[in-house]
Amino acid sequence: MLRRSWRIGVWVLVLGLCAFGIYKMEHYQIERNVLGDGKAPDPAPVAKEIVDKLSDIDSYREVADRGRLTLYFEPITSSIAIRDRSTGALWMSAAQISDEALGGSELLKNSVRAPLNLTYADYSRPVHDPLITNSITLPPKIESEPVEGGIRVHYDFEKLGISFAIEYTIGDDRLEVYVPASSIREKTSNLLVSLEVLPNLGSGTDRDQGYMFYPDGSGAISYFKETHPAYKDRYSATVFGSEEVLKRTGQRTENAYLPVFGANKNGSGFVAYATEGEYETKINYSPSGYTVNLNRVSGEFFYRRFYDAAIRRGEFSQRVERNLMPVDHRLRYVFLSKDQSDYAGMAGAYRAYLLSSGKLQSRIAQGEQQIPAAVDLFMGIKEDSVLRKQFLNVTTFAQARTFLEEMKAEGVGAMSVVLRGWMKDGEGDYPDSDEAAGSLGGRSKLTALTRYAKDSGIDLFLNFNNVDAFGKNLGFRKNLDVMKSPSKLALEDYYGSWYLLNAERARQKFAGGQSKRLAGYGAAGIDFEEMGEIALADANEYHPLTREGTVDKWLEIMRDSREQNGKVAVRGGNAYVLGTADRLSDIPLGDTGYVYSDEAVPFFQMVVHGHIPYSGDIPMNTHYDAKELFLKWVEYGSMPYYELTYDSPEKFRYTFYSDDLFSSTFAQWSPVLVQQYKELNEQLGHTWGQEIAGHRVLSRDVYETAYADGTKVVVNYASVPYKGAGIEVPPRDYRVLR
Repeated sequence: MLRRSWRIGVWVLVLGLCAFGIYKMEHYQIERNVLGDGKAPDPAPVAKEIVDKLSDIDSYREVADRGRLTLYFEPITSSIAIRDRSTGALWMSAAQISDEALGGSELLKNSVRAPLNLTYADYSRPVHDPLITNSITLPPKIESEPVEGGIRVHYDFEKLGISFAIEYTIGDDRLEVYVPASSIREKTSNLLVSLEVLPNLGSGTDRDQGYMFYPDGSGAISYFKETHPAYKDRYSATVFGSEEVLKRTGQRTENAYLPVFGANKNGSGFVAYATEGEYETKINYSPSGYTVNLNRVSGEFFYRRFYDAAIRRGEFSQRVERNLMPVDHRLRYVFLSKDQSDYAGMAGAYRAYLLSSGKLQSRIAQGEQQIPAAVDLFMGIKEDSVLRKQFLNVTTFAQARTFLEEMKAEGVGAMSVVLRGWMKDGEGDYPDSDEAAGSLGGRSKLTALTRYAKDSGIDLFLNFNNVDAFGKNLGFRKNLDVMKSPSKLALEDYYGSWYLLNAERARQKFAGGQSKRLAGYGAAGIDFEEMGEIALADANEYHPLTREGTVDKWLEIMRDSREQNGKVAVRGGNAYVLGTADRLSDIPLGDTGYVYSDEAVPFFQMVVHGHIPYSGDIPMNTHYDAKELFLKWVEYGSMPYYELTYDSPEKFRYTFYSDDLFSSTFAQWSPVLVQQYKELNEQLGHTWGQEIAGHRVLSRDVYETAYADGTKVVVNYASVPYKGAGIEVPPRDYRVLR
């Protein structure tokens, strides 16, 4: 009896200690004003008298001179300044604004003068929250040494146990910021998550004239203005798309397709773009009214990600990756001449970089003067019924050929056509099969269609999705073939039915026979779904990949397909596809529409027009305002885009695709296509092979697009006529000036 009582007492003690330990872990808090090891007080911020002098160039010393540009360095805070003799502009890393005009707390005031923001996480904590500081509030030990064209600065945040180096160098018209991953050291449980270098370079006050540009969708600008609300959020976008692709909310947000941003301030401007490390970069824009009264745009370099780790059934804890991503980051600021300091000049400078580096390839023949009609033909889909799935023929291969023949006869001379749902399981049963649907006509009718298209000079692509995977599809294994999070759980949607294929497994399958079987149909190329819209890291146990590693596998697939077929089309326009793609689809003709954005601009289109054909993300036959969309095609230089069927959409009303396609028959839309195709080519066909040289806002809802040969197009979206500079444009109309 005594022994039994003793055992019970021991168990009660053990359970009590466990409960106490769990309670302490769940309620753990670090002391206020304590960093790092939790013992020493916070180091004092940089003295205010030093911070106040950061707007005085006399506090800096010259470290490099390239004729046009001079680089200056302030040794106490490592702030920098660049003088541009050609424009007279002085670009400083510390914001030039008074505390009264700035507003906000002392911490926020320090942040806008800091040359560096740092995010880290304490790995010893039960929950890994992001902890943010800056080099003014938490001053590091700074050492510097000269390098060719600039200076190398070594930062040692001794309290955090984190150190690294940054090189600032200048060329004829540019500043380069380089963070070598090999310089990063971590000595404690604090782990570096991200660095935001020069977050305030080019910052604009409410009284400055100009705007910030950021790559939201086609591109967006936000003007400096004295009257504005207090904003709750800022623009912060992961380049090439968010990693939360399977957790999409109701609000549509556009990609940051290009790793680029810019500033136009008081008649001068710069464009900045990542040349290394772009896969692990964010673009941040903070409008005046978000925390402080200052407009700021910058790039943020990432070295780790946060993820949700399962701690018990249905409960998750935020964790940070243990291992640092050894990614070198390089950001280039190109300072523009006064006459090229607007967003069109920014696009021209970035395009020149892409062309010279081979990252943008020209696929449109010089002198080409026909704008193709972009047409998706929806072929078939499976419908769930009580006993089995029924395949619905919406457009057969023979009917597709008849449509193409009729369009050629009507004078539609150039077409870029994509077949959707052409495979045996139809649209939406991902990953797609490479076998042609027998009920649509099978292999023989499909090859007859592709042969006719080639003989008629029509680019015909077969849409193919080997990125998405649905749980009911038997063509993949969930334990081996899908992407996984750092917690080793499959990336899946809320319902556990939608997955993403590991890119290496997809590449192996494609190289193992899919590529040749698809090429055997004789199409102009394959239209790859998703590959130009997302970039994801994958912790798959057998084939782990970084974001860049995933994209490299997809590019291998695209290059293989292009070699087999001659051309390749891609959905989406992430910068990494611009050196491979022959056609881009689903390119937004606008931005997300954030409350702080003042104008959507065709920055992406200015970069690629005249080099790669592109079409928008909404077909004419499903857009809520046909006139507005046509004007967008005119302003943005886009191919006219339609998604059509032979049978009525009523036939597939009980499938998921009925939400996307509700008006589409050849009979209804063919006359519209012919009329719009002819009008666009009569007015603007001669511009198809040209670069867009300029774009500007003439008035509210009135825009001008200029081409390399001097052609200008004025588009008026307003409900009243526009008169100006010897031209009158009726409401909701356009005029071409040659």
